[in-house]
Amino acid sequence: MKFNKAFAVISGRPVIDIILDKFKTVFEEIMIISNETGLYEYLGVPVYPDVYPRMGPVAGIHSGLYHSCHDSAFVMGCDVPFMNMDLVRMMISRLDGYDSVVPRIDNHLQPLAAVYSRRCLPILTECLATDRVKLIRIFDDLSTLEIDRNEIERFGVAEEMFLNLNDIEALNMATRIAGRQ
Repeated sequence: MKFNKAFAVISGRPVIDIILDKFKTVFEEIMIISNETGLYEYLGVPVYPDVYPRMGPVAGIHSGLYHSCHDSAFVMGCDVPFMNMDLVRMMISRLDGYDSVVPRIDNHLQPLAAVYSRRCLPILTECLATDRVKLIRIFDDLSTLEIDRNEIERFGVAEEMFLNLNDIEALNMATRIAGRQ
């Protein structure tokens, strides 16, 4: 889209506000990772840039884990307004013994709505240092528990929970979904 998706408006509210309200019900520590830190400072949560600037989502996940006070973090893109927080709680509860817990819808991993352990940091650092920044490839080196569609759909409609606002059609769909809730 031609604007920052975090500020797309659904039912009169920016997506970032919808996400933060949901996160506040589950997490004691919430942060935003963005190389445009000034855009988010008004939200009242810490905002950090990438430690490895402008290297994409791998750098964002790395920065989130690097700055976190905890041993694990739930990472979510700024354009996913309908995530079910009970699903998030379940994924967090399943992390023990794994580096990451990642939903898979059909043949597609959802790495920007996943739980990561701080144990991922050396692998993420190595990927960034060697310019291996294709996000899906990090899972080749991680011990990952994949949550399949059957488990996901105990919490709602997968396509709605993982809807990314990548274009105006998705934003229109999000408005229709929000009208039903």
